[in-house]
Amino acid sequence: MSETYGPGAGPAPRSLQDEQLSGLLASQRFGALATTKSSGHPHLSTVLYHWDPEQRVARISTVAGRLKVRQLSNDPRCALYVASDDFMAFVVAEGQAELSPVSSEPGDEVGRELLAMAPQEPGDEEAFLKQMVTDQRLVIRLRVNRLYGTTLPTD
Repeated sequence: MSETYGPGAGPAPRSLQDEQLSGLLASQRFGALATTKSSGHPHLSTVLYHWDPEQRVARISTVAGRLKVRQLSNDPRCALYVASDDFMAFVVAEGQAELSPVSSEPGDEVGRELLAMAPQEPGDEEAFLKQMVTDQRLVIRLRVNRLYGTTLPTD
């Protein structure tokens, strides 16, 4: 272990500004969603999300029967943690979750929202929309009211 590095001897983290935080959210696709268990303890799940910086909404596709859906139905407060590729920066997006209805008919509004979130256009749009109904997919819309995070200098 180097003698020049120890508690308090490393580089100090620097707070990121709102535009940088939003940029980090936009540059990534995976994060950890924190919801609250009935015991009050946090529950974390790895999620694939889509960030909309204009609306300040993180959209997450999920299945109706998931634990996070039940927890958010009971307490919509949640947070999304996202790290940079090198883990030298992170952002936390806090807010209230809104749960869409379950996609119930191919091509319905929820299915179209899920289609717009797809990282790439599916080859067969009709098959995609049918699968959203079969999977009982819905959208978690995390309406962000607070962003915070830091970065460490890389020099």
